[in-house]
Amino acid sequence: MSPLPCLVEGIFYGRDFCLSLMCGRTINMLYFWSMQLKPGKGLGDITFGMLPTTVVKLLGEPDKIFISDDEEDEFIYQYNELRTMFTFYKHESDRLGYIRSSNPEITFNGELLMDQPIKKMIEGPLKTIKDWQAEEYDFFDTYMNEKNWIVLNVEYGRISDIEIGVPLDGDEVYLWL
Repeated sequence: MSPLPCLVEGIFYGRDFCLSLMCGRTINMLYFWSMQLKPGKGLGDITFGMLPTTVVKLLGEPDKIFISDDEEDEFIYQYNELRTMFTFYKHESDRLGYIRSSNPEITFNGELLMDQPIKKMIEGPLKTIKDWQAEEYDFFDTYMNEKNWIVLNVEYGRISDIEIGVPLDGDEVYLWL
């Protein structure tokens, strides 16, 4: 019996790439996730307020699922290949509320952020985000923008990872999309 012939199609959308393999009646879709930082909204197509099932539909099963050491009503999906963790809040109907990533493909306004000098990024692509508060620790620094709930973790003067969360209003209520 000979194998079925396959038709392969690829479509580029900026940094996104979709590949369709069509063999007979079977269609498999591989989706390579966009890593665009969207302040107040999320990262790429992953938006705050999503349920774990929606994230799994978009990205596949996580490599690890665990309960936060700091908050027992938060559970985290870890995707090793993406170098990204998604935190879901049990007390908010299991909605996605926080993302942490060190993926080198994260962009903002078309510019890569990871391993870039913090000063260059704050004065360049990130200058549209105002009021960064810097804090120094023994082994790293942080730059936080509370309005958009973004934290840039910095080692050796370069962005090492990014944390973004769903913003809060003045009464500490989540501003879900």
